[in-house]
Amino acid sequence: MPTASWSVRAGLAAGLVLSLLGPVAPAAAQAAPSPELRNSGFETPPTGPAELPGWRAAGTRGAATIAGPARTGVFALQHNGTRAYTVTTTQTVRVPDGHYTLTAYAQSGGGQRANYLFAEPAGGRQARTAVPVSSAWTVVTVRGIEVRHGRLTIGLRTEAPQGGWTRLDDVRLTAGAPYDFLAGGDITMLNWVEDSGGRYYDERGRREDPLKIMAENGTDIVRLRLYNDTGPDHPRVGYPGHYLPEGYQDEEDILDLARRATRYGMRIQLTFHYSDYWTNGEIQDIPKDWRDVTDLPRDQAVDKLESHIYDYTRYFLQRMAAQGTPPAFVSLGNEMQGGLLFPYGYSYTADGAPALARFLKAGYRATKEVSPDTQVIIHITDAGDYDEYRWFFGLLNRLGVPYDLIGSSYYPFWTRRDIPTVVQFFDTISREFNRKIMVMETGINWNPVTHEGLEGQLHDNGPVPYGETPAGQRDFLYELFAALKSVPDGAVIGDLYWDPVMIPAPGVGWEVGEPNFVSNTTLFDFTGRALPALDAYRYNVDGGR
Repeated sequence: MPTASWSVRAGLAAGLVLSLLGPVAPAAAQAAPSPELRNSGFETPPTGPAELPGWRAAGTRGAATIAGPARTGVFALQHNGTRAYTVTTTQTVRVPDGHYTLTAYAQSGGGQRANYLFAEPAGGRQARTAVPVSSAWTVVTVRGIEVRHGRLTIGLRTEAPQGGWTRLDDVRLTAGAPYDFLAGGDITMLNWVEDSGGRYYDERGRREDPLKIMAENGTDIVRLRLYNDTGPDHPRVGYPGHYLPEGYQDEEDILDLARRATRYGMRIQLTFHYSDYWTNGEIQDIPKDWRDVTDLPRDQAVDKLESHIYDYTRYFLQRMAAQGTPPAFVSLGNEMQGGLLFPYGYSYTADGAPALARFLKAGYRATKEVSPDTQVIIHITDAGDYDEYRWFFGLLNRLGVPYDLIGSSYYPFWTRRDIPTVVQFFDTISREFNRKIMVMETGINWNPVTHEGLEGQLHDNGPVPYGETPAGQRDFLYELFAALKSVPDGAVIGDLYWDPVMIPAPGVGWEVGEPNFVSNTTLFDFTGRALPALDAYRYNVDGGR
């Protein structure tokens, strides 16, 4: 996007409102300056074409300028170029040691190879948040910046093709708190895919361990889903032909994946399904080895299932701890607003809800006895449904169920909600229940159909303004991560993508004998090559990682 020349900018400083971008609405009142920063609103006019009062640019000459239009006042920082460019605009300040939050407002035309707001303490690690693609002024937040040596460098870095533009305005540095935004995904299918012939490659086409590729791009957490047992002898209740592959997604497989992830420095989120098969709000099958309870009176069956949950949770977490891979987070069930272990723990009935509370308390108690620092998540679906969340978590509160975090699934297709809508929802629900939130599942199409030309699990990308393309997938994650990090008080602590690794491989599907319905939502393409969406992880990291 073209910008005004320096002579026009000088005219703006004298009061002449002129822009090559077309008519400009009257400028809003200038925001109050950030006391730690010089020229934080970019309103000190330049005295020459290379002037950036209070700031310093390094890289392609002339790619960083101060010009209008702005969010407030008259001027904003602009990164743009008549040819491909790389530029970093920075300011170094002295501040007391402690934690800080950096915010700014940005606009971006998109297409940049890299475009992010960052903060780098002296002697510390750079924290950064990618700038979303938006013609509207959008808040960008970097949280948890820890200063230990009294100096901090903040800035905007852009690597862009000709005409790739970004504006930044109203930069603020305020007192903050420790914060680490966790960005990762569910890798439970990985061993099955690889053993079936699936191969992974980095963006340059070099074959590599997909976990290494993900870690090098900023992924720092993986989700692992545990089933009690799998294979044809452990099918879904009432459906003997529906089962998961033997030897995968069971205890030994999950232990192996946990070791692999830990080698790359990733934290682990472990989900107990308490089933031999997929569970969600409508399917919560009792594991085959626990089904003898159906021959008992209800009260005795609930007693025994409560003991099973406690013993199994404790047993497996001890195995995780013994190999040096204790999970940072444990989810008691998957999308379990309907309850657990149907029909006994069915949340919608008068006798099922108290049984569910007993099951969850047993899982919580077992988790904390083995691993006191592990945070327990209660995970339900449909981010944005106020009625469901208020009913379900209100029910848990009334029944005295302890938990640490609210887990939520957010898919634009399933929820039909855009990012601003669910971000407001997360803020409200976090405040109402005094719990932080982990987004347990997120997915979006990078291709309209799967590798077999079939309609996938997600029929479209819902109301978000991104096409079913690799660039659209990346830009969706840019907006999502920036928005989640902007929720007040750091209420959202992370996002887990589903499914990043389930690429095409012979015989791999939703279950044995079924197609792969998510090969068009992965973070690797149909050939296993890393997609541009991984840039959203690379440019959204925090200083603690």
